[in-house]
Amino acid sequence: MVRAVMKSATPTAKRGGDDAASEMRVLDRLEGETSAEYAYRCLRYNIFMCIMAPGSLLREASVAGKLGVSKTPVHQAIGKLREQLLVDVEPQSATHVSKINVSAMRQGSLLRTDVEAATLFRMAGRLPSAYIMRLGECLARQREALTADDIDIHRVGELDDEFHRVVFEGSGLEFTWRLIKAASSHYDRVRYMGLVYGFSEATEFYKDHEDFYKRLAFGTRLTKDQLYTFMYGHLNHYVEFFDQMVIDHADYFDFGPVPGDSELTPEITLGRR
Repeated sequence: MVRAVMKSATPTAKRGGDDAASEMRVLDRLEGETSAEYAYRCLRYNIFMCIMAPGSLLREASVAGKLGVSKTPVHQAIGKLREQLLVDVEPQSATHVSKINVSAMRQGSLLRTDVEAATLFRMAGRLPSAYIMRLGECLARQREALTADDIDIHRVGELDDEFHRVVFEGSGLEFTWRLIKAASSHYDRVRYMGLVYGFSEATEFYKDHEDFYKRLAFGTRLTKDQLYTFMYGHLNHYVEFFDQMVIDHADYFDFGPVPGDSELTPEITLGRR
């Protein structure tokens, strides 16, 4: 079972006033990668994999020492993460990994579901053959990742994103995909958290991708509303376990408004059509 393997990988994340860098997992540096790019990639990985827990203290000097870089690229990386609402920076005070904002998560989910359902309806049976081939190759890599003895959860998540990105590229919507990813960081955090803590199984996403692939390659007789229901189910697996996730990790979540949103913003309720 994939879930059992994933549970064994559950991190022992630092919280509150603890220095998040003490448990930080250091990734291999890529060829040609700048220090700022490297620091950003490592920090984002550790945040999404819950190694750096929501609410934990982030000290630039500690991160720099752990990665073997100066404080300047770490500062630049944190600035980029702040733009994505992944860290909270209090001037002249402290920097923390942001808690998962539930409103931001729901808005990201709503955006992805609506846009991707519309894209599937428009492109079913019409996606260029070169992109159908790329999707098939991506599915093969997903199968390989899921049958490995030691499943790399982050790699599974990356391949999930790659599949959807290729669909948008083949639809002429690359800019739209970049906008979606920028707006759905908290949705993605819950998606990864579900895998890390064993709430969901990656095999479920793979089966959906097979259906997705067939509809894009061969067309579909489903109506627009039926395709929305399919896409809702695929992108919102977390709904099934979200309440339990909050019970188990209540201190990871922020139920206030998204920074910059009105205090009176109504709560978004997602549901199948």
